[in-house]
Amino acid sequence: MMKAVIVANGDINDYTFARQVLSDCIGYDYIVACDGGLRHCHALGIVPDHIVGDLDSAPMDILKEYQDVPVLKYAPEKDQTDLELALAFACEKGVDSVVVLGGLGGRIDHQLGNVHVLAQAVKQGIRAELRDEHTRVRLIDKACQMHKQDGVLVTLLPLTTTVDGIVTEGLAYPLAEESLSVGFARGVSNKFAGEVATVRIKKGLLLVIQTAV
Repeated sequence: MMKAVIVANGDINDYTFARQVLSDCIGYDYIVACDGGLRHCHALGIVPDHIVGDLDSAPMDILKEYQDVPVLKYAPEKDQTDLELALAFACEKGVDSVVVLGGLGGRIDHQLGNVHVLAQAVKQGIRAELRDEHTRVRLIDKACQMHKQDGVLVTLLPLTTTVDGIVTEGLAYPLAEESLSVGFARGVSNKFAGEVATVRIKKGLLLVIQTAV
């Protein structure tokens, strides 16, 4: 399985955690710096395979240090966000899964936009998620599995108008062939009832969010 890591321009407050995510991908990863995410790459001491974006937030002094890295530069007046372009680029490389670091924190409009961008990968059969030291956001159209962690809650939220045929196992408040609809918060703050939990759906796009509290 080929994995890609996209380093975006949002908050990364724990570089130790970020290094752990990157180390999980060593040997078969593809690292993309998404515009200002290059500053995080610099802080982490890593060289990305590509830099993607309009470069309006990548510090010029750091860009000079990475002048040997290929750049896909876009005009600032564009329809896609930098993360959307970086994710599309990673998908074109034939990856099986994408982890986005620096896609959470900061402006809520950016965070919500980043969540919606995950659909671009999922529709191509690629697993995609946003990660930080407290939160893991996955978007699924079929199923996912989670391992219990102390102090971690699980929230299920529909990204499409409705998500149908939801079946959960290993969660304290189960769903059995049920639906979740936009406008209701029924799926918030579930708990693990076992060491492993699974979520399966038949139709729609479902956000599976693990949050440390």
